[in-house]
Amino acid sequence: MKIQLLSLIVSLLFLSSTVIAQENTLPFLIGTYTQGQFRGEGIYLSEFDPANGSMKPAELVHQCAAPAFVIKHPKKSNLVYSVGETWVTGEGPIYAFTFDPQTKSLSKLNDILVPGTGPTHLCVHSGDAGNSLIVACYGGGSTVSIRLGQDGHLGKVASVIQHSGSGPNQDRQKAPHPHGAYVAPGTAQILIPDLGIDKVMLYDVDPATSKLTPSRQEFLIMPPGSGPRHLEFDPTNANRFYVVNELDSTVSAVRKNAGGDWEISQTLSTLPQEILADSEKLAGLNNTTAEIAVHPSGNFVYASNRGHNSIAVFAVDKGTGRLALVQTESVQGRTPRHFAVVPGGRFLLVANQDTDTIVTFQIDLETGKMIPLNQSLEVGSPVCVMF
Repeated sequence: MKIQLLSLIVSLLFLSSTVIAQENTLPFLIGTYTQGQFRGEGIYLSEFDPANGSMKPAELVHQCAAPAFVIKHPKKSNLVYSVGETWVTGEGPIYAFTFDPQTKSLSKLNDILVPGTGPTHLCVHSGDAGNSLIVACYGGGSTVSIRLGQDGHLGKVASVIQHSGSGPNQDRQKAPHPHGAYVAPGTAQILIPDLGIDKVMLYDVDPATSKLTPSRQEFLIMPPGSGPRHLEFDPTNANRFYVVNELDSTVSAVRKNAGGDWEISQTLSTLPQEILADSEKLAGLNNTTAEIAVHPSGNFVYASNRGHNSIAVFAVDKGTGRLALVQTESVQGRTPRHFAVVPGGRFLLVANQDTDTIVTFQIDLETGKMIPLNQSLEVGSPVCVMF
């Protein structure tokens, strides 16, 4: 009888711990490429277990064309938006969804076509007077703003700003190519890194109309031929952000100067010195960078290398914002187009586009270095991870 009672208690404790672990998992959405040689079918859902770094099998929650970048509303986490990087017509689709955290289901509110070829990235500005969706259209070289309804649905296009110019890289910079859209924290300023013209374009959004106008400082000039792609603000210092430059495999540290303008304080490579010192090896890599993220502590910056297939880890000088390379860690796959630091800052997930895997790494909170956990998730052509 005592043995049976003990067995029952052990079973109940195990069941209780299992339920707690399940309740503490973190759901995340996965954007994929879906056309041509790519194996994705739309937006997938998985769950991350911070107890051991494992992930649940990916489940297709919405079938759609090329949801290459997925974001959530900054104030209403049940609202989700995605670009459709289809390149099929002159206009590209944008999708609006609601996410139910109880059923973990994604329901489409609506979708619209934006007047710009190849929408590739987006952000939401949320103000007291209304909400605006900003879209960077890589193919057509324009930035588009869209009015959002109170329930989150996509409304009318409020403004279309056509970029102009070119850069020294004749293969990639014959025309403008906006590649990211970001909100400066606590402001109405929108930042658009344009790979084709080596500038971060700066706009102000009117919260009442969602219309864009050039900021007082109209743009930040980046190094020639660098190809600015994405950026991220330091979560501990809104006067500081970091840009990953796709074409020359560098990261630039940017700060606000005494006059209130953005300026570059440093640019350094994302590749290890032994690669940079070997011209043949460097040329053979054909490396391009993709994503950048700042650790929640503000102590570390991460940037992904496609070609070298690694994540570059930088330590941040909290006084100056300058960076020092401390590690380049293999992503255990090919083409890390996107990655995300898991909420809490203890883990990092890498989406390896060309090996159809998402791989888990632990973060050393003292050094920022990545530690492989040999945990991976299979999903076709993953190109975005969004918690």
